[in-house]
Amino acid sequence: MTRTDHPAEDRIATWHVITGSARGAAHTVSGLPNQDAVARQDGPGGAIAVAIADGHGHVRHFRSADGSALAVDVACQVASRIAARLTAGAPGAEEAALAGQELAEVLVADWRSAVAAQLAVRPYTAQEHSVLDLAADPPEVPYGSTLLVATIAADWLVCAQIGDGDMLAVCPDGRFFYPVAGDDRLDGQRTTSLCQADAVGSFRTAAHDLREVPLVALLLATDGYGNAQADEPWQPGVGRDLAALAAEHDHHWFEQQVPDWAQRCASTEGSGDDTTIALLLHPGGDPRTGRVQADAERGGPEWTD
Repeated sequence: MTRTDHPAEDRIATWHVITGSARGAAHTVSGLPNQDAVARQDGPGGAIAVAIADGHGHVRHFRSADGSALAVDVACQVASRIAARLTAGAPGAEEAALAGQELAEVLVADWRSAVAAQLAVRPYTAQEHSVLDLAADPPEVPYGSTLLVATIAADWLVCAQIGDGDMLAVCPDGRFFYPVAGDDRLDGQRTTSLCQADAVGSFRTAAHDLREVPLVALLLATDGYGNAQADEPWQPGVGRDLAALAAEHDHHWFEQQVPDWAQRCASTEGSGDDTTIALLLHPGGDPRTGRVQADAERGGPEWTD
């Protein structure tokens, strides 16, 4: 996890970030590591950048755990630079939208550079080369990973996503929306990836003015989380629950809960897949004029049997 601290006077109303990541039960059985990764980085003026990534499990992507770790580190660095620029100015909608597009373009280039740098000091073994050559893959493919990144700066939420996983923006009254558009190519078996040749074109980016659409929470999660939910669709219930829980508890309570949510999702009773959650909570507590009640007193999402 990456974190950069700044003087107290620069840290104005920084959103609370709570993360949890757990190795999937299926990976425990197969001997694979947790191929997810998560990172955050703080910036001046209360800016925050958060990223999660899910390395692919296929044999072609035999260094995907490294690929996801590089992805979140690079994403936070790039997003933090963009956030600093937004904080220093008074960005409008067009500038914020362009920042999202720039985020995707720069981080793909920087991720590829990071992969090349790792390969320079840790080249593929003969066995790894045989896997690479058999599929006729370029050198980035073994590092394949999805990526979700969000930065909050100067009253703007700027976000980008490639591949599966979920990003959920939760309003104070429990309503939710998806900060980035969906992708019809994601069918539960296939995903877009940082390692593909046209990765920049497969990113979905967006910017939202938080003065017009105030949020109480922003949830980023790898697909192990969504696949563990009992309800379908699960997003409305989770949105209502998160809004209600944020009204009833401070961020310290969530710090105890989120890692447990990830562990339960990753278990055999959940999805059995690696699960990573990054939950961003509004720094001012409950900004609502009213309150909603959780659908059930369950302390978090409902899980599959």
